[in-house]
Amino acid sequence: MDMNYNHVEHGDALENRALLNSFIELHRSQLQLSNVPNFFYPILFHKLQNQIFDAGEYFSIVEVENDEGETVRRKVRVTGEHNLLKTDPSMIFLIDHAYTYRINNIRNELEQLPQLVERLSHLMLIPADEENKIDAIIERMWKFNHTYTLAVDGGSAEDREPYWYIRDEFGSAIEHSEQPNVRMAPFLSMMDGQMYTLLWVIDDIECDDSVTVDYVCGTRDDLLRRAKLVPWTDDDLTEDVEYQQTEPDEQYFNTGRESETLPSSDTYPVIDLTKLNRTIKVFTDVELIHNHLLDNRFQIVDNQSDADIVFSRKHFKDFKKLCEETQQFINQYPFENVINIKDLLAVICRRTSPLINHETLQSYPLWLPTTYNLTYELPKFISYFQHRENNDLDNHWIVKPFNLARSIDTHVTKNLNEIIRLADSGPKIVCKYIDRPLLFHREDSGLVKFDIRYVVILRSLEPLKVYVYEKFWLRFANKPYSLDNNYDDYQVHFTVMNYRYAQNLKKITCEEFVPLFDKQQPNLKWSNVQENIFSMIRQVFERAILRKPPCGMAPCSRSRAIYAVDLMLDENGQPYLLEMNFMPDIERACLYYPTFIDDIFRTLFLDESSNSNVVDISSK
Repeated sequence: MDMNYNHVEHGDALENRALLNSFIELHRSQLQLSNVPNFFYPILFHKLQNQIFDAGEYFSIVEVENDEGETVRRKVRVTGEHNLLKTDPSMIFLIDHAYTYRINNIRNELEQLPQLVERLSHLMLIPADEENKIDAIIERMWKFNHTYTLAVDGGSAEDREPYWYIRDEFGSAIEHSEQPNVRMAPFLSMMDGQMYTLLWVIDDIECDDSVTVDYVCGTRDDLLRRAKLVPWTDDDLTEDVEYQQTEPDEQYFNTGRESETLPSSDTYPVIDLTKLNRTIKVFTDVELIHNHLLDNRFQIVDNQSDADIVFSRKHFKDFKKLCEETQQFINQYPFENVINIKDLLAVICRRTSPLINHETLQSYPLWLPTTYNLTYELPKFISYFQHRENNDLDNHWIVKPFNLARSIDTHVTKNLNEIIRLADSGPKIVCKYIDRPLLFHREDSGLVKFDIRYVVILRSLEPLKVYVYEKFWLRFANKPYSLDNNYDDYQVHFTVMNYRYAQNLKKITCEEFVPLFDKQQPNLKWSNVQENIFSMIRQVFERAILRKPPCGMAPCSRSRAIYAVDLMLDENGQPYLLEMNFMPDIERACLYYPTFIDDIFRTLFLDESSNSNVVDISSK
């Protein structure tokens, strides 16, 4: 790649080419990903090195007023002294950011920064007499928001939570166009560790012309562009966009997924572990199994090749080698990602169910919250949201990343613009929020949300042999449930408290919970609710094997597995599936029920489920 190092503004030459080369090497991947032409690199380095913010020399902000003299929007134009050429290597500019934040922190931060509230209110054209400017900012900011993630190898899940930022007044005033003349992109400078927005000219701009950018740059599909632009256009998609969902093709199930191998058949010999004349050898990287597998028919070994059973937290994919070269059992099933990844789980759960009812807008099955994939179903979702709005139906939704746990980057909202823009920060699904959940009375808090976790034991898919550990776990919100506008109060809307707000964590066993449930819910009976829960869990596995891999799970005689099923109840006791997790956290299970690991292993590998806290839910 040829570089032109001769263009230096005002003779301020870069004396040390090594510094420039070092800058380029450090930032090359960023610059290329944003499609910044390489002839801009030297001037960009110069401006960053000297902190030159010279956009004001070339551009000005124009306020557009209505007939009453009120400013209704702003735009940027080229000042009357300059024509800007796309081939001019100095036509790249640094734009500062007015505010950078993580979504769940914004309210608390704004409450402590009144000057920032005033600045953002002015930037977003919020009237000076607005009573609650913070609420107005949170409502309107999605037309001004942009995002980036600073994930690093080996970082925590929290590190993968995206940052959002609002450009300064100049950057925020640049309007959208289908024929833009500038491009903008976030940029992390390794020189000072600061985030900027880069603006560079991509088409010649004459004096007094407006400066425009494509708000959805990179999106080529016409319908998807139209959907992504709804926050600025207020477009109505109800007339010509169908909200009914269809199952994606096989390619979708493979996209971005780690490849798996399957044996040519499932006729390879399977050891009957109950008939071994020795102990059954177990290799595991799960410390709790080391400490709690007490049944003397099993023996922990240090060498994986010596084991009869491999029980691992690491995802296993080579089932062909497992079956053809070993006689080992593994604690995973081929293509179990269809139930463990949120977007695929929703797809398989809809199989055999009716379409969304056009009159009531009810989706099916009843136990699956209405779920759309914001990557490939965004136009359908917008149409469905707007249909609900037109029918005065509740429109609270919860947006979840495909593959993050512990409610990280998960948001409750009824703001359509927010949902559309949240998809910019990574693959997400949006699920209908259970707006009328069944509540539990906490003596210290009042009526709060709660969810339930069951451990599911899958011994076989063909025939289906699925069990549930009858002891279940409960998680509670810390604050009384409310659907006011404060959707960012984690302790109201979420129940995973052991990673944050653990000081108010409520712990209760299922043995304590059931009589309290029956007392607090005289119109419901726990045994009936649990029967519906078990039916729901069984249906998930029945639907997961209706299609062959990669669109469904594959039977494997060497596979055994446990999963966590998280669910909630609505005010009528209807269960709703939230998610299913591979290799769940079993610390509480081992703490409360000392035989838990033995019960699991006996069921999975010895086919002993009677008198072991395990319920067979295989048949209807």
